[in-house]
Amino acid sequence: MYNSFFLGDPEIFLENNPIRSPVHIVPEWYFLFVYAILRGIPDKVLGVLFLGLSLILFFFFFSDFFFFYNYNKIFVFFFLFLIFFLSWLGQSLVEDPFVIISFFFIFFYFFTLFFFNLF
Repeated sequence: MYNSFFLGDPEIFLENNPIRSPVHIVPEWYFLFVYAILRGIPDKVLGVLFLGLSLILFFFFFSDFFFFYNYNKIFVFFFLFLIFFLSWLGQSLVEDPFVIISFFFIFFYFFTLFFFNLF
């Protein structure tokens, strides 16, 4: 009650501009890797399709991993590294090197899931 805005974001005190949305708005940390996949695909329909497919594959991966224990540890750490790096790319600005790198990591994300689920 004494200092209620101490831990708050200082951006809430800036004046609102209804014409332009701020560049720094990102979702919560647990949606950042999905947001990077959405931003990395240039087509909107394909982006939403890959977003849904990534969530389905993510849940299938962890349900198989926790219930069947049939994955190699290196694959699991590589997959977690991909999710961590995509989360970092999801919170970065929409600029040229970050978009290109996120496109390559999206490819690795889907390639590793399909490749390791086949074997």
